[in-house]
Amino acid sequence: MPMPGGGIPLRIGQPSEFACVRGFLRDAGFDEAAVCRALTIAQIDGLSTIAWDAVNLDAVPTPLRWCIDVFLRGAAVEPTRSRDACGDATLAALMVLGLLRPAARNPAYLVCPIWLYPVDGFIVASDRRDDPDGGRHIAAGDVVFPGINTGTLKFLRLLPDCRAGDALDLCGGCGIGALHLSRTARNAVTTDVTQRSAHFADFSARLNDADVTSLCGDMYAPVQDRRFDVITAHPPFVPATGRTFVFRDGGDTGEDIIRRTIEGLPAHLRPGGTAMILCSGRDTAEATFEDRAREWLGPAAPEFDVIFGLDKVVTIDEVVAAARARPKPIDAQEAKALRGRLLASETRQFVYGALLLRRCTETIATLPLRVRMSERATAADFPRLLAWRRQCRQSSFPQWITRSHPRFAPELELTVRHVVKNGQLVPAEFVFRIEGGFPAALRPDAWIVPVLAGLDGRRSVEDAYDAAHANGRLPEGYALDDFAGLVGLMIERGFLDVELPADA
Repeated sequence: MPMPGGGIPLRIGQPSEFACVRGFLRDAGFDEAAVCRALTIAQIDGLSTIAWDAVNLDAVPTPLRWCIDVFLRGAAVEPTRSRDACGDATLAALMVLGLLRPAARNPAYLVCPIWLYPVDGFIVASDRRDDPDGGRHIAAGDVVFPGINTGTLKFLRLLPDCRAGDALDLCGGCGIGALHLSRTARNAVTTDVTQRSAHFADFSARLNDADVTSLCGDMYAPVQDRRFDVITAHPPFVPATGRTFVFRDGGDTGEDIIRRTIEGLPAHLRPGGTAMILCSGRDTAEATFEDRAREWLGPAAPEFDVIFGLDKVVTIDEVVAAARARPKPIDAQEAKALRGRLLASETRQFVYGALLLRRCTETIATLPLRVRMSERATAADFPRLLAWRRQCRQSSFPQWITRSHPRFAPELELTVRHVVKNGQLVPAEFVFRIEGGFPAALRPDAWIVPVLAGLDGRRSVEDAYDAAHANGRLPEGYALDDFAGLVGLMIERGFLDVELPADA
């Protein structure tokens, strides 16, 4: 079978050949947990920094040891050892699919020309980070980025449930996003601007026997006028300077691909659908990233509820320093030009995190929300916030919240700081803290804490307010609406739980 054009090493073989290799990898135990145990790494992204000379695989079963040596370490192996590990039929299938070939410098040995690894319950192919024949490695501009770095693992944790709908993963790269979506989607599609990535994604889908369609083209062009229930992207977001890579660089300020992803949502995301983009955007002198993102939706902006889960803040100086610390760094003149370009575009800071956009079935005026997002955040953390914001938009909300029966979240912690006053320890500061996916802290005035303590799930907000008022615990002029507003904020940030109507 001829090799695809452009030096792509992988071949699309017959279903029986993919099934043969898939069965061997399964029987060999080539999965994420087994590999991490064998290599004593906490999770699969540890492959990027492993010191192979210190690895001892003597206790690892022969088939798995062979897989680790060939597919992960990238070692050249003798055909006899390969035949002993996987058998004649599997060896032949590996050769036909391009997963093994003779080494250029010593054809008596076999090498794997790509990187093949387990992640998220799948086996995924991407480009190697070294030359398989031991020569000088020069990464191509369309290199297929591995799906096991820390950012990609975060992306996978944040991918929404497709609920048997149609899903699209833009800037799909090696295809791991679409593979994950295929678990809950009726149809999963991945697109990428490079033929190389589209080919690798197609190969991985076939290897995993997953129902994923891989298309090549610019952004939404390959899907034309199709609409989806879920659209996701982990796009390039690094400001382009020096030598550029398709998988990394996102234009002058890093936002070109992000903006085009968002601008295409009104035409391609169905009402009730969800988009999730893991990226880095800019807070400018005039607006936050999430406010700017909502503007990119154009006339359809009032149809979208927007939440930004903030993972970290990066300064302009840190962005420039990162570009100077690359394996092929930019020089001082390029660094100065990059800094000047970012300042000229009124960049205040970069913010990295998950941008979630829900297309509503009604017109809304709710402003975007920013919440702090931790490493523990998953896709399951967002629906509660979306449901709460939908409830807040109901015309009956002011009456509903006063009649609601909130209670403290099980994970809530209250810390009290005491100071010495007139020889006595007295409470000086109260801090509510909640961990989880969206960690938050709140420092209320001391007098409100015992009032909030009345919210035990049995009393309504109005009952707790009336009891505090009757006991003289409230300052003059503090109204029920004020208390309900505080309760609403605490529900939004996760300090309080409340049962929402079924249609929220």
